[in-house]
Amino acid sequence: MLKYLPFVLMILLLSGCAGELTRIPDSEKTIQASSDIKGKNQLQLFGATKDWMEENFTSEKGPIAFEDIQEGTVIGNGQLDYPCSWLSCLTKSNWKVLFSMKVTAQPGLINTSFRDLQLASPPASGGADFSHGMVAPVWSRRDMDAIRPLLLKLHRDLTVFLQHSPR
Repeated sequence: MLKYLPFVLMILLLSGCAGELTRIPDSEKTIQASSDIKGKNQLQLFGATKDWMEENFTSEKGPIAFEDIQEGTVIGNGQLDYPCSWLSCLTKSNWKVLFSMKVTAQPGLINTSFRDLQLASPPASGGADFSHGMVAPVWSRRDMDAIRPLLLKLHRDLTVFLQHSPR
């Protein structure tokens, strides 16, 4: 009986992991958040958001992808470490999450959306340069559920920065 235990455990492990690999619809591939920033006008929020992105984002494309001062819109390119835990660290321990963050400022308000979410693996050689590894869009619920809290924390970090910005 004990000789079948590893086989049964493997089946349970694989069936548990398979349930988390549900494909998410396109409508769930964008994460949105809004925050009130009292006492700041659109120009102040736009300028401080741009400063924050330039300071906090690193990307091969550059931190700022687009800016429109009239509309109060800034789009930044960012990357984060993939938040692996336990079993996912066996396969994704040095992966990055690539994303674009669009912030639209209005007087006293910012609207943030994260899109173009991608996972980047390091190259097979194990180097730190991700330009030669695999890059693929986020498609599974498990990955999105792992990434969402990090992106929402970025929004909260930006909100705190804007509330205390001298601009």
